[in-house]
Amino acid sequence: MLTATIYTFVISLCWMAVFFVMLSQSNIKWELQRYDGWYNNLAQHNRGSVGSPFMRISPAHYADGVFMALQEPAVPNAREISNAAMAGKSGLPSARNRTVLSVIFGYHVVSEILDGRRSGCPPEFFNIKVPSGDPVFDPDKSGNEQIPFMRSQWSKDTGKSPNNPRTNQVTTWIDGSSIYGSSHSWCDALRSFKDGQLATGSDPSFPKQSTSQYFMWNSADPSTGRHGLKGLYEFGNARGNENIFTVAEGIIWFRYHNYLASQLQKLNPRWSDEDLFQNARKKLIATLQKIIFYEWLPAYLGTAVPQYLGYRKFEDPGISPEFQAAAMRFGATMVPPGVYMRNKACQFRSVTNFDGSKSPALRVCNSYWSRENPNLKTREDVDELIMGMASQIAEKEDNIVVEDLRGRWQILFCCLPGVMSLIKKRVRMKTCNHCGPPGPEFEIPALYSM
Repeated sequence: MLTATIYTFVISLCWMAVFFVMLSQSNIKWELQRYDGWYNNLAQHNRGSVGSPFMRISPAHYADGVFMALQEPAVPNAREISNAAMAGKSGLPSARNRTVLSVIFGYHVVSEILDGRRSGCPPEFFNIKVPSGDPVFDPDKSGNEQIPFMRSQWSKDTGKSPNNPRTNQVTTWIDGSSIYGSSHSWCDALRSFKDGQLATGSDPSFPKQSTSQYFMWNSADPSTGRHGLKGLYEFGNARGNENIFTVAEGIIWFRYHNYLASQLQKLNPRWSDEDLFQNARKKLIATLQKIIFYEWLPAYLGTAVPQYLGYRKFEDPGISPEFQAAAMRFGATMVPPGVYMRNKACQFRSVTNFDGSKSPALRVCNSYWSRENPNLKTREDVDELIMGMASQIAEKEDNIVVEDLRGRWQILFCCLPGVMSLIKKRVRMKTCNHCGPPGPEFEIPALYSM
């Protein structure tokens, strides 16, 4: 008798839970999109999901045929190529009048569809040998210097497959994962669960600051040596705090979600938190997709997007190693050594350095993993940085990478104890080898002829 009573009570609780869920989502008239990318592809449900392998479009070419990456002398030294092919004069303007904001937004797009920087377990070290006498990394000509580098996470489900695919740690879909995270629990950690809003800090114009080490990368600031969570924000993009330019971009999308939620609440005061959140999320994702596909991408590539011919479930939405390791790095050639800020009167303003001095622009090499940056304290500061980037012409689309990315930022970053750096452009030569490109002839054309 007691067992039957308990069973009836449990069933009643279950039905009550179902009722409250239905009530909280009474104004959601569509199937909610998952955060991890599953079931978007109707043929193979895991395609494009978190943890899916990179898509091979060319045969792999490993030293041992399975996973060992090609090294010298089979391929050139990555640092020597960087010095020979990527050093040069900065300050040449974009030939297509692209802005710095277009470039930074491009990095936001990349974070939306690609994250291949998590290391495997156990880690595989694939350090870059520094040529003796390198002016930045080996000025004393010791000949013993190396640039630390770790290979990315591999797919454990492939055994000894010669493809040896590495895995993507975010969804390949333009689904707002850079804003809401790539899992349900990640999104929950970003929410306030009140009025459909994302959680804010003491200033509602900013996201809440990071309080845990579960989601956000938190490398040390190479300019000041500061480390830890204080001063970092929580975003859907795990590396959203990497530099103050991506921070500003993330804050803009954070604000936009909360703006949409507040507008929906004014129109629908009786909607639940879940109704408001999911409707705002849906509108934001649609806006992001439209901007990326029909506005930013045609302008960035200089060509119109092909006409949509209907859904094709056999298309693999995955990211290829060629794109991950080489093609997407084209944007690095357009990053300037300094970025301006501009106020609402359309006047360029000075910026404050960490020592209290003033400069005309933010130096890129001093802007990585910055905590409590004095130039990003208020809502107006964020607006003025976005305005400055929108007003500034990017670097020329060529093979030249400014010293802030090619040398100075890396040497600051690598000198910090315990910090492992993925050394931007020249490391991409190493990344190509670690991913197993089609052959040694792949690297030079893919990286430098675009």
